Amino acid sequence: MSDSWDDYADGWDSNSDVIEYSNKAFDSLCKFISLEDLNVLDFGCGTGQLTEKIAHVAFSVVAIDSSPKMIEVLKNKNIHNVNSLSLQISRNSINNNPIFESGFDLIVASSVCAFVPDYEETLSDLKLLLKEDGTFIQWDWKRSNGEDDFGFTNEIITDAYSKVGLSVVRVSEEFSLTSEKGTMKVIMGIAKNA
Repeated sequence: MSDSWDDYADGWDSNSDVIEYSNKAFDSLCKFISLEDLNVLDFGCGTGQLTEKIAHVAFSVVAIDSSPKMIEVLKNKNIHNVNSLSLQISRNSINNNPIFESGFDLIVASSVCAFVPDYEETLSDLKLLLKEDGTFIQWDWKRSNGEDDFGFTNEIITDAYSKVGLSVVRVSEEFSLTSEKGTMKVIMGIAKNA
């Protein structure tokens, strides 16, 4: 696997696993919350597979990703109510970017939190962007075995939410994806800024 998400940008939108993941994430999102009239932040948006679906219903979407090439693909889709930028989320980027000033009703993070250097710090930074009573929803791979495995357990997510002051709504196995490599389960974490 490449060290840079830029290397995946060109073929990302035609990857059947990426398409299926975003479809299933969007379906589970719509079962939980009505997107109508919401201001949404899509954290780690990639090329905007989920962003595009949310934008058809929500009032506005700010889509951020650390990969400039992924953001370039998203910008070329010309979605009228989406502002997209390539940046690393941090207190500095939050404080120095006017697009974050009004806050968000909903922050989504689809298959991104397992890739950030410090999960709790990232959650703490994202919490700053949530309006009071705003909702944070993440989807990530569920750990299949022990400490060294990639992804999350229910306990890791629940503990991290509590440590940063988010109120846990639900953490559950939401869906799975099957490929020639086997079946991988996806965990969905939902929290409120209360």
